[in-house]
Amino acid sequence: IYNLESAEPLILKPLNESLKAGGYGSFPSAALDFPDESIDFLRLLVNDPITTFPGRVSGDSLKDIGVLDGDWCLIQKGIEARPNDLVAAIIEDQFFIKRYRPKYTEGNKLKELKLHSANSDFLDFDINDETEFFLWGVVTWTFRNWRKL
Repeated sequence: IYNLESAEPLILKPLNESLKAGGYGSFPSAALDFPDESIDFLRLLVNDPITTFPGRVSGDSLKDIGVLDGDWCLIQKGIEARPNDLVAAIIEDQFFIKRYRPKYTEGNKLKELKLHSANSDFLDFDINDETEFFLWGVVTWTFRNWRKL
């Protein structure tokens, strides 16, 4: 298993300008190509190296929210899942990544739990007392390689 705790820092210098994803704007200053700050990328991505694990997504059940087959993710154990988080779960002895969808009673007790697929070709998992289920961790990041180098 890859140990993130022993990894050397990965220091990168970020752009000082936000990257717009729509519309046209004025050109930023050329001086912004040389920012003063730097970022330790591993520290940005990994809050706790002991409880964080990389994983590879397999399948297209989350394609409608932009998580595709072959994407990478970081999963952190030991943090509480919130509604709509992506979670890694073991269901019937298989690992899955799904959207966490709990419903609560007025007294804030868990009424039902769904693990939601974001693709109509896939069924959601309805978790009940008979389901072999273990919430393994919460997905904190997903990554896609846009260009193979």
